[in-house]
Amino acid sequence: MSFSPKTARAFILSSLENIGVDQDKLQAINHGAEIYGPQGLLDSIHLVGLISEIGEWVDNTAGNSESFFDILDDDLFDNFKDINRIESLLNGKFSHVSFCS
Repeated sequence: MSFSPKTARAFILSSLENIGVDQDKLQAINHGAEIYGPQGLLDSIHLVGLISEIGEWVDNTAGNSESFFDILDDDLFDNFKDINRIESLLNGKFSHVSFCS
């Protein structure tokens, strides 16, 4: 399953695929499964990889003087609890960023 980065959600799924998350987990995440937390599907390496992928894209395409991490709320990991929260974050605070490749 390959995702075309046309929306924030597709970008997130594509980023997860790029860091090696398997297809079963990708499908579960796409359907709202918890990414981070007690029932989270990602280990810490994949979670940090996802945050890095998103941060790098935002920093490279946003054209802001502030970095991705400067703009995030205090509770960094709460923003990455599930795909809906990540999508809301990207569409809200980073609506000026194109997530198309």
